[in-house]
Amino acid sequence: MEEVRGKKIMSFLKQKEINEYIRAKKVLKPIDIEEKFNLTKSTTRRYLIKLEEEGYIKRPFGEVIYNEKKNQIDKLAIEEVKNNPEEKRKIAETASVLAKDYLNIYVDGGSSCFYLLEFLDKSANIYTNSIYNAMHAINLGFKSVFMIGGQIKNKSLSTIALDLNTIKNFKFQIAFLGVNGIDEEGRLTTTEINQGIMKKHIAQYSDLVVVLATEEKFGYGTFYDFTPTNKMVLVVTDYTKRKDFDGLNLIVVKKPEILK
Repeated sequence: MEEVRGKKIMSFLKQKEINEYIRAKKVLKPIDIEEKFNLTKSTTRRYLIKLEEEGYIKRPFGEVIYNEKKNQIDKLAIEEVKNNPEEKRKIAETASVLAKDYLNIYVDGGSSCFYLLEFLDKSANIYTNSIYNAMHAINLGFKSVFMIGGQIKNKSLSTIALDLNTIKNFKFQIAFLGVNGIDEEGRLTTTEINQGIMKKHIAQYSDLVVVLATEEKFGYGTFYDFTPTNKMVLVVTDYTKRKDFDGLNLIVVKKPEILK
């Protein structure tokens, strides 16, 4: 009896480890789990079935996807802003150098972009999809703040454009974007498809695209790739282990003097 109980405890701990691994990677293949934990295909399948039944993961088209809703991966915007504020503020200050004297600026949702507003010229026209960031801009003294319409994403307080007709006529001089993950191939990813479509459209039709990314965003990809195919993207980060994305559309920068 004790032996059976011990196996159940070990099984639960292994399931917890697998769930944490999936949470960190966001999207992966079953074989990745097999190799990581030295499991057979059938044992891996049993763990995945259990995690799926409990709502922790989804398994479409042979992939394993972390379920953001079940695990509350999309935190309230207010809570996210409080997470690592000094790191995000430094990244934001570095990125703000690129705004120069541009008149029309797109500022994405997300906490790094929240802090970016503190360093931008208050005479600029700010366009955003974030209710929270729009209110922050108004409180900072910006006179011209515009919300881009769409469905409201409850937890992040951002809009996602289901109909691109709402944004097809915008062409920004510069767009500052947030990101959920940057994978090993340099792809910019987000967890929600409609949000990703909107990000990609804005990136494709902006003159300059700047992504703000803290160190933990590097090394994994989430659900939707929104990397623009028609231009280079500047990624401003505090990432200490510099990675060169040779042949890809990313330039990773860390020091403000590089941008001046």
